[in-house]
Amino acid sequence: MSTEVHRRRRRAPRRRGAAPHWLGRLPYLLVLSGVAGGLALCAVDHFRKGSGLMAAALLLGALARLLLPESQLGLLAVRSRSIDCWTLVILGEMVAFVALSIPPMDKTGLVLAGAFGVLIAAAMVVRGLRLLISGRREGPPG
Repeated sequence: MSTEVHRRRRRAPRRRGAAPHWLGRLPYLLVLSGVAGGLALCAVDHFRKGSGLMAAALLLGALARLLLPESQLGLLAVRSRSIDCWTLVILGEMVAFVALSIPPMDKTGLVLAGAFGVLIAAAMVVRGLRLLISGRREGPPG
């Protein structure tokens, strides 16, 4: 019979002037919601507006990464400040370029693009399920 000791994590006391914990995730959530909103707009036949929203969200993320301290960025702070900023700027500019340079599609092109997106999403779901199932077979580490 094994006994497990459960320890409660102690939190450091917050200073009086400190910002709430959820505020540190706000820039990441803004970028994520901007990209998700752009994808939703693209899905309902507004490719240019959706791509513009995604580009703006990525560029906003680059600006936030440049100006805010790491404690307020959440998952936007992955690598060094310069690499994160350049990556977000390059991705934002590429999305904006694609949005402005591709001519409007007809209905057949939109259906094919939507089918391709569904195929990619299905492949990601299958891959995630495989990873989840293989993780459960191996059991917990230790």
